[in-house]
Amino acid sequence: MTAEIHHGDCIEVMRTMPGGSVDAIVTSPPYAEQRKSTYGGIPEADYPAWTVAWMAEAWRVLKPNGSVIINIRPHIRNGQVSDYVLHTRLAIRAAGWNECEELIWKKGGPPMGSTHRPRRSYESLLWYAKHGRPYADPKAAGPSSTRIGLEYGRLGPHRHSGQRPPSTGTARVSDVVEVNTVRNKKSDGLNDHPAPFPVELAEWMGKLICPPNGTILDPFSGSGSTGVASVRNGWKFVGIDAVEKYVEMSRERLKEEAA
Repeated sequence: MTAEIHHGDCIEVMRTMPGGSVDAIVTSPPYAEQRKSTYGGIPEADYPAWTVAWMAEAWRVLKPNGSVIINIRPHIRNGQVSDYVLHTRLAIRAAGWNECEELIWKKGGPPMGSTHRPRRSYESLLWYAKHGRPYADPKAAGPSSTRIGLEYGRLGPHRHSGQRPPSTGTARVSDVVEVNTVRNKKSDGLNDHPAPFPVELAEWMGKLICPPNGTILDPFSGSGSTGVASVRNGWKFVGIDAVEKYVEMSRERLKEEAA
């Protein structure tokens, strides 16, 4: 297992990587006009083009059956949900990407968002690939179950004689994953990133779209949690971040995890 984190602009760093060298991309880019003090803040109007630009280089380094999962959620401004994520999704599709699924990260923790609205308790995990049948293993992070297969089928209890009863085994994961953010924040004492990405969430996504011993890229590695998940699961990892402070912090986290 190898893990490396590079300091710099993700497009420039990806340009130095060999084509077709990455199995999966798991990332949480800076949201539009958020984290201005550290990442500059991308204007909402520029966000779709900015995303298409870095994903164009991601396309080159990604293997033919590889895919990308992006964690994102729009904010509310003046009482209305911002439309930059909607425009970004359409722009990514227009650039040739196949949107495989919208997965949901259900977050635990304290109330978030406006007190005049329901508590914000989820974020989207947008899954993209070069085509409609990328590598995926829905059972890699799946729960144990005693009801594998259709118990009665579409005909209810009047199943035909050739249908097998349910069996015991590993079920597919659902399209909703629950990970508590409070439990993960600064859990190893080395993470002081303003928007820490839960290791368990990165692990869940990695198991879904990265084959065993594969290579995961995080172009916005931030606190390095995708790297920690990679070390724990035997994936090769390449991380990129524009802020040198977080690059050094992530290297320390990975060194501690690998020890």
